[in-house]
Amino acid sequence: MFLTHCMMGWIVLTALSFCLPVWSATKVTQPYRVVSTNGVAQIQCVIHPQSLKYPYPEEARVSVLKGLHGHQELCFSILNFTDQRETRMEQKDQVQCTAETTHDTVEVTLSGLNVTDTDMYRCEIWIFYPPPYLELIGNGTLIHVLDSSRCPVQETQRQSHHQGEEEEDDDNTAPVSVPVVVLVIAIICVLIIIIYFQTVQCERGRREMLRPWPGMLHKVDGASVPCENIVCNM
Repeated sequence: MFLTHCMMGWIVLTALSFCLPVWSATKVTQPYRVVSTNGVAQIQCVIHPQSLKYPYPEEARVSVLKGLHGHQELCFSILNFTDQRETRMEQKDQVQCTAETTHDTVEVTLSGLNVTDTDMYRCEIWIFYPPPYLELIGNGTLIHVLDSSRCPVQETQRQSHHQGEEEEDDDNTAPVSVPVVVLVIAIICVLIIIIYFQTVQCERGRREMLRPWPGMLHKVDGASVPCENIVCNM
């Protein structure tokens, strides 16, 4: 009788091991942080094969949970690990998900992210086949979504580029401005000298015109003799 109860208990435990989820040391490892600059982010969910009783799973349900402790399902899909191709996942939000599987890794690509979607994202993998049935949840990845319109790195590069162009313009104009100033000063000096010589020549010509001629002095002297003296002599 005792042996019969023991055998029945063993059968029940074996059946439960195939039907109920097994919470063991099996886990899913994800990268700690991913930065998205164009609204797209990739998460690699790696299943630890040490605790599996088979080399890799064949069929599983993969979903992405948003939040560190929440169970807000963002998207999900039934994946076949033997068929290694990209699969579009059913979405429950505006964010779109695609998944690509290898032997022990699920690479999930999220697109359509914006700044408000910055949060923790976890992979939840339900292994259907081969048994035993397992439910695995990843440690979570922080997806930091940057504003693509005002990316700090691009703004910094743009500002430094403009500053470099301004410095180059200053360097190019500084050597040119000095010769121009010297040339202008030289032209002004030449003009001043020319004006000075013309003024001197004009003054000299005016004096020569005002100076009386020698013949004119004799005529003036003769004309200035009184008439009485002329009559007397006659």
